[in-house]
Order: sequence, then structure tokens, then C-alpha cells
Amino acid sequence: MNILPINKIILASFAFALTHWKKIVEISILPVAISLPLLLILPQMFELMDVVFQGGELTEVVLPDNTPVYLLLFFYGYIMLSVNMYRLVVLGEQAVSAMSPIFDIRQIFRFIGLTLFIGFVTTVPVMLTGIGFLQLVIYFLIMPITLNFVRIALHQPSNYKWQLNFVSQANLFLLQAIIPALIGMIFTALFSALGLSDVFGWIVKTVLFYWSLVNLALCYQLIQKANTSA
Repeated sequence: MNILPINKIILASFAFALTHWKKIVEISILPVAISLPLLLILPQMFELMDVVFQGGELTEVVLPDNTPVYLLLFFYGYIMLSVNMYRLVVLGEQAVSAMSPIFDIRQIFRFIGLTLFIGFVTTVPVMLTGIGFLQLVIYFLIMPITLNFVRIALHQPSNYKWQLNFVSQANLFLLQAIIPALIGMIFTALFSALGLSDVFGWIVKTVLFYWSLVNLALCYQLIQKANTSA
């Protein structure tokens, strides 16, 4: 039985955003403020990446001395926003507030550990084999593990045996990986054809980021409900 109907989850995510948009903006203020130093130097970082990919000298681009600190602040802001979004979807507005910094070191390290694990298992095999498609295959296989991001946000122990059927796991993969990527590529191509600024592309990426957070939390709720009923 498919416990993750794509069309219903997409509709539910939009309905959630429309209903709770004020709270979403509220809990985004502090993470965005913390991430702002890195966001302001992103053009320089992209310039550095272009130099590296083109085989140029790294000395051609000089980043601010505090870049490592900015990166840490950005990642902390990302964790804070993600955790609060998951809690908002699952527990409701009373569970989060505008000033909701995360001081639980264990929760932070669990979130970082899961992020690094997923990044490692999806990129290293591609680097070793040179087969780009392998990343999608591995990501599909480990997709249920990403549900633990929600469990971490809720201070629950991780679960690595979700026992999803193929259709449900495929739908989770589509909702979290394929559909956002396709939407991003379509809008990027459209904006490029119209000659619009890159700002519009970043707006779409930001919306997709929030949308993915809401979708993952909704999927977690449906899976938990199905497991409880079973």
C-alpha cells in the first residue's frame, strides 16, 4: 500500500505554507541573520569556485579571513531553521518561536553526523567509479534514513529500519530529490531564456528548500501514523 501519495503531500505542503507563513517567516529571522555574513560573500566564493574549476591560481581570489567562521555560522543557522521547521510541521506553532536557538550539543552533532554520513555515502562511490548515475541509485536506497532528520529535531532516537514498500520509498525519493531538482532546472532555464537576474533563481531555490523541509516532515508523519496503525 502506498502511504505517501505524491499529489496529496504536495497539496498539503502548499496548504501548510499558506496557513503558517507568518510563523515560517518568524522562525527564519534568526537563522537568516546568523547566515548573513556568509551570504554577503557568496559572490566571492562563487568566483573562487570558477577559478578552481578552470584550473586557475587560488591566489587570484582572496576571501575574507573570517570565512571559516562564517561557514560555521551558516551551517548552524541551517540546522536551526531545519529543526524548527520540522518541529513546526509535526508539533505545531506552540513548539517554536522567533528566538529559538539550539543549545543542545548532542542534537547539533547528531544532525551534523547524519548530514556528513549522507554526503559521504552518496559522493565517495561516484568519486571512486566516475559513474554519476550511481549517486541517484545510492540516494534512493538510503532515502528512508533522511527521515531521521525529523526524529533528531523531535529529540527521538534514530531509526534505520523504516520498512517502506517500494512505491512509498520511490515517492519519498521523488518528493525529496527528483521533483525539486526538476523544478529548479526548469525555472533556471526559463529565467536564463528570459534574460532575468540570478536573483530569481535564488528565490526559487529558497522556496524549494522550505518546500522540501515541509514535505519531509509530512512524509514522516504519514509513515509514523501508518506504523502505529499497523
